Amino acid sequence: MAEHVVIANTDETSVVYGVHGTDGASEWKCFARRDNLFGAWEAIEWAALPPGGISGAHVHTRTEELYFIISGTGVMLLDGHEHPVKGGDLILNGLGTRHGLRNAGDDRLEWLVIEVVGPPMAAVYSTHQKQIENGGQR
Repeated sequence: MAEHVVIANTDETSVVYGVHGTDGASEWKCFARRDNLFGAWEAIEWAALPPGGISGAHVHTRTEELYFIISGTGVMLLDGHEHPVKGGDLILNGLGTRHGLRNAGDDRLEWLVIEVVGPPMAAVYSTHQKQIENGGQR
């Protein structure tokens, strides 16, 4: 029988106020950051908004994000266009895409955030890693 391994869970989440310039509270937990991951990963996170809650529109210049909607219904704002989303949907917030999320339902909206480094930053990290492997020499 295979052993069940849990790397992270949603126990002990943080309550965050004013996410990306908005009012109100949301829940958040970082499962892993780049120093605990291999490859061009930035972070893996879980987030939730109460009914009517908003994660404000913002832009990433170094990373892209995948939002996997776990449960609830919402409206995803991508470069000024609104898109309805629900549990089971996957949204790509590409490099430089202005994005935000609003809970449009009666239940909590939960999503998984998978943040990956964009090509310019991946090149920087790769060069840095090679320098480390060469003992700091260029």
